[in-house]
Amino acid sequence: MKITKDSTVGEVIKANPKAAEVFQGMGMKCLGCPSASSETVANAAEIHGMDLHRLLEELQSVGMGEMSKETRAMAQPHGAVLQRDKQTYAIVPHIPGGITDPQTLRKIADVAEKYQAAALKVTSAQRIAIVGLKPEDVESAWSELGMDPGHAVGLCLRSVKICPGTTFCKRGQQDSVSLGLEIDKRYHGRDLPGKTKIAVSGCQNSCSEPAVRDIGIMGTPKGFTIMVGGNAGLRPRLGDILVEHREPQEVLDIVDRILEYFQQHGKRNERIGRMIDRIGLETLRAAVLTGDYETSAETVQH
Repeated sequence: MKITKDSTVGEVIKANPKAAEVFQGMGMKCLGCPSASSETVANAAEIHGMDLHRLLEELQSVGMGEMSKETRAMAQPHGAVLQRDKQTYAIVPHIPGGITDPQTLRKIADVAEKYQAAALKVTSAQRIAIVGLKPEDVESAWSELGMDPGHAVGLCLRSVKICPGTTFCKRGQQDSVSLGLEIDKRYHGRDLPGKTKIAVSGCQNSCSEPAVRDIGIMGTPKGFTIMVGGNAGLRPRLGDILVEHREPQEVLDIVDRILEYFQQHGKRNERIGRMIDRIGLETLRAAVLTGDYETSAETVQH
């Protein structure tokens, strides 16, 4: 296999398992997690502060063979995320919109206590992570919880962040909870070309931070404004306004079209914002408003 900067970590390790030791040596310890395996070699070099040319040379020159016992131990149990100590794991039950009930909270607490978790962490995706589980306890913990895992890693729709909106908040102008829960139900975990996050806010205070989400939906007195292309991370980007003054059903239709277009035209490991930078906002807007996804993004003239 010829390894390039666009090869993914998973592809490289599948072709030559011993290459995992090169990644491990540069500080990439969590080799078993979906997020790590789906990164490109270029992404891995950037995130872990390694010279890309040097990394490519080392990957090309490493001998063929199996990965060591120590390296293989880095592959974590299903639905778990390796922690900083490289010995324990976190699991993240999915709590749509961060809205739950006392019974579910007690169940999470009981499982954390039974398996001597190090901590319970409320995450930015409005979930509760059970942190510091032993690898042999992960499967039993999931079984006793009886909950679906939150899609915290990987190339998919990872989270839908929702503010209280008119359901709970005196400042709410639109029903962000009903809309956000429906979006979560439809799309959470959907496989996509790149990491994707959605936020729904019930007013312009934007407590769910829609301007820095791949798809941001903000309530106003006249309906919902939809922004696209926002993200935080290594290369922060504010979302662009795509459409304004939309009713909930229109929002659902537009979100569906955005994701469909991204599915067809997004490049692997590309966020929606980078796709927009590549093809132009008007190209995406035209496709979303007409439902015509057939025009190749690469042929668009700017």
